[in-house]
Formats: sequence, structure tokens, C-alpha cells
Amino acid sequence: MTSRLTYDERWHRYALDGRRVPNVTTTIGKASEKPGLAYAAAREAALWALHHFGEVDAMGESAWILAARDAHREVWNASAERGTRIHRAALQLVGGEPITPRDPDTGEPWPEDEMRSALHLAAFMDEWDVEPLAAERPLFNEVDLWAGTVDLVAKLRDGATWVLDYKTGSGVYPEHALQLATYRHATHIQVDYGTELWDQPMFRTDRAGVVHVRPDGYRLVPVRSDEGLYDVFRHMIPVAEWAAEKPAQSVFAPLELPAVAS
Repeated sequence: MTSRLTYDERWHRYALDGRRVPNVTTTIGKASEKPGLAYAAAREAALWALHHFGEVDAMGESAWILAARDAHREVWNASAERGTRIHRAALQLVGGEPITPRDPDTGEPWPEDEMRSALHLAAFMDEWDVEPLAAERPLFNEVDLWAGTVDLVAKLRDGATWVLDYKTGSGVYPEHALQLATYRHATHIQVDYGTELWDQPMFRTDRAGVVHVRPDGYRLVPVRSDEGLYDVFRHMIPVAEWAAEKPAQSVFAPLELPAVAS
């Protein structure tokens, strides 16, 4: 028996039984408005301009404007890389391994702030008596047709089974609750079985939360994850599909003036 779910890492796409299905995080991103991102991008552009205002003549006005416009991408990419490294540390910890002084994939030394974050993540694992059931595993809903990857399903010291997501950004936001509510309503989760990937019924879970890890500490933040919130995600699927296809499906060619009927 092999898994019905496949993942295209290059395009971040899932297919179930050979048919492409929506990615949970992509769907939420396309279907929900995030006005804060525009302000954050504008702030990074302004900061870049402040520190490079004397380079207009050397760069040329057009190149300078493009660099200012795209400054947020470098900042956000660096943030995403930090998150990826913390996820790698989490996998080491879940596997019972100590955190290494270097990134296990690249061999590069951990930046100091990321090492502190990783140590706080280790403290979370210890203090909450984390008993992992699944870590970094794809899951899907065979009825509503979507897929995603959950960071951690685990029993904690409160006796509950949690669906958890690691976040390293500035805060915990409503879209994180949408993501975790959706994961809680998966029908199946993919597991390793020897050299093969198998599907098993999703674990019965009690709660959902974000493990918010920063260089100065960690917080376990519970989030709403009931059927009502999951229903919001289900309605987001066609919205996200429309957002992806709207240039082709929503506006047509202008009409020519028709001849007057005789």
C-alpha cells in the first residue's frame, strides 16, 4: 500500500489520487485579505530608502526605485529561512537528538538569535512533556479535497492531544487559527512505513495551538479550531480558485457596436 498523496516540492503543490488539490496555506493566503502586509512592505521600502538615499546617482533613478520597492522581499526571505531552520531544529528534538551547533542540512553555524530560539523550543518540548505522534507530516481531507503539512501532532502534559504549528514571526494571527482548524479536520495523515509512505486515519485531537518561538522565549498560544472555523476554510477554496483564475475568467474583450436591426 502506498500513499494516495504526492507533493511537488518545486511548485509546492499536492495531488490526491493524481488530481491536484488545494494547498491549505496557499488557499488561506489567496482568499484572505492581509492589509498589514502592505504596510509592512512600505515600511521596509522606507527603511531601505533611508539607508541608501545617497545612492540614487550611482544606481540610477529607475534601479534605485526598483531596489526600494523590492527591499521587503529580502527581509521576508530571511525571515522564512529562519523559520525553516527552527523547523529543522524541531525535527531534531522530536527525534530525540540534541540541537547541533550547526545547521544539519547546510553545515553553517546557527546565528546566535536562532540558536537562542532553538533552545527555547527545546525548553517547550521539555516543560510541556511533549509526546510526538507525528512531525512534519502531510495530511489531507479526502471529502473536501485539500492537503497540507502539519508541524506537530503531540500529547502534552495537560493530557490533551494537540495539533501544533511553529511560528517565529512577530505574533500569532487569525489565519493561523484557520490553518490549524483545517488540519484538525483532516481525514488522513501520511506516515512512513519502512521504505513506503502510507495513509492512516487522522489522529483524534482535542486542541490546536501555535508554539511561538522567539530569541527571548516561547509561548504556547491556543487557537480556535472548531467545525465552524473549518467551515470558513471550506468556503475559502472557491474564493482562492477564483483569485487564481480571475484574469482569464472574469473580464472579456470589449464589444463592437452592433448593427441596428432593420
